[in-house]
Amino acid sequence: MLAGPVVGSVTPTSAAVWIGYYGSGRNALVLLDTIDKKILLPTSHQFITNKKRQVSLIMYFQKLVPGRYYRIFIEIEGWGRLNSYGFSTPEQDTIKDFSFLLGSCLMLRTGLFRIAYPGLKHGILKKMQATESDFMLWLGDNVYMLWRDHNSYENMFKRYMKTRSHFRSLKGFLPTRPHVAAWDDHDYGPNDADGSWKLKDTALLIFKSFWPNPYPDNPALVGNFFKYSYYDADFFVTDDRYYRGACCDSTQPFLGEIQMLWLKQQLMTSQATFKFIVIGTQALSEMHFGEKYANYAREREELLDFIASNNIQGVVFLSGDVHFTELCNKKYMGYPFYDFSCSPLLAPVLPLRLVGMHKNPMRVEGTAIQGRNFGRITIYGNKGDRVCRMEAFDRRGKLKWKYEIHQNDLAVKP
Repeated sequence: MLAGPVVGSVTPTSAAVWIGYYGSGRNALVLLDTIDKKILLPTSHQFITNKKRQVSLIMYFQKLVPGRYYRIFIEIEGWGRLNSYGFSTPEQDTIKDFSFLLGSCLMLRTGLFRIAYPGLKHGILKKMQATESDFMLWLGDNVYMLWRDHNSYENMFKRYMKTRSHFRSLKGFLPTRPHVAAWDDHDYGPNDADGSWKLKDTALLIFKSFWPNPYPDNPALVGNFFKYSYYDADFFVTDDRYYRGACCDSTQPFLGEIQMLWLKQQLMTSQATFKFIVIGTQALSEMHFGEKYANYAREREELLDFIASNNIQGVVFLSGDVHFTELCNKKYMGYPFYDFSCSPLLAPVLPLRLVGMHKNPMRVEGTAIQGRNFGRITIYGNKGDRVCRMEAFDRRGKLKWKYEIHQNDLAVKP
């Protein structure tokens, strides 16, 4: 076996698991129910291969029992082992305290570039592995394709598989908890690529074949966006690349009409206490440097207007991309919007003062981090009295800041 397992979205009754391996012979991935001592077979699967006979395989499991721990057994061409990892399904129809990690911009390279690159130490992944959470939310630039990596199907496949199979620190972290992933430009194509990228459908196929996300079963909803629910939180993971128009034209689309209609409908029907809108690019900041939703002012105003006008309570933006971390706050039509931008995990750090980003009027004081870091969000409290606690940790796992938002604060106040 090359890599894995990677557990994707887990619900009270279902799960998806990814593995990467060589060959085309007999293979199996099953779950072992630790209570009933039963073996569960996958109900469906999907896979892609490359010219080297490497296989990226996702297996889907249904009819799981809520609140149950499952272990993973993998057999590839007659070789099998009881994996030391597994996962727990959430309990059904209940409110429970939980937490998840978040981060973006994972630059793991091999060859000469690795020798020249100063950020060789991957200790942050070990610190993340040691940090308690129920799952990991990847905010984009998760494989960090560069140069030739994005120029063909074979090169994209190679970069994804090498990232999963080559680095011991990542191989140690990935199996320890479920993962949900958004993408950004370096998972998609060239730097700052938009919807005109000629290989965007190839990139979409590769991403969906390596990340077992809960994509909508509707052929009309083309793109890398989906909804994931965990207890009383909904995650609306958006696609900020596939439909994006040309930069610096404020009338161009960002999420696009199809995705915007989907997002509005999902927000209107959500009963979750907290509604996290996950987006690869910063949602609130209006600083001049780098990409941001504000460059597409017409569509961003449409989305913020919709949320505020309908008083959709509990909305928080989560973003990556910028190679530094900050929490932004913008009051718009009486609604207190927040955007937790968490970056980078291992990519180069942005020198804030050098590029004029050291002062952001929307930044919550004390939340800027110029250094490799990761975040954690904890949802806790009794029903009707829930709190969203945001934390940011440096690469050594030291807590740098903490900020809490009560559920009743995320609404238009009369």
